[in-house]
Amino acid sequence: MAVIKLEERVLDSIARRLVPVLGERGIVTADVAEVDSVERWRKAARRAGRQLGHPVRTAVSTDGTMVWAVLERPVQPGEQAAAANRVATMIFGPRPFVRAYRPDE
Repeated sequence: MAVIKLEERVLDSIARRLVPVLGERGIVTADVAEVDSVERWRKAARRAGRQLGHPVRTAVSTDGTMVWAVLERPVQPGEQAAAANRVATMIFGPRPFVRAYRPDE
């Protein structure tokens, strides 16, 4: 008779659904009312992070209605400046004088 590790299968199933979202966005949230166990969801999120090769920080919102997980990946050189430039372009439009840095430097 084979032993079925049901908890492991449930964790793997949740982690498989979280991997693409964490990999693409770096953060995932869920409504506590929609998850069967907050601790199981958080454990699966950490497992998903390990599959992506990075640690994951998980928490529950202060009002207890949302659970979230964020991928803690290292920031590459120039990544923050590039993100600042994208935000500035979205806010002010593509004008050179709002650039945080010049990509050619």
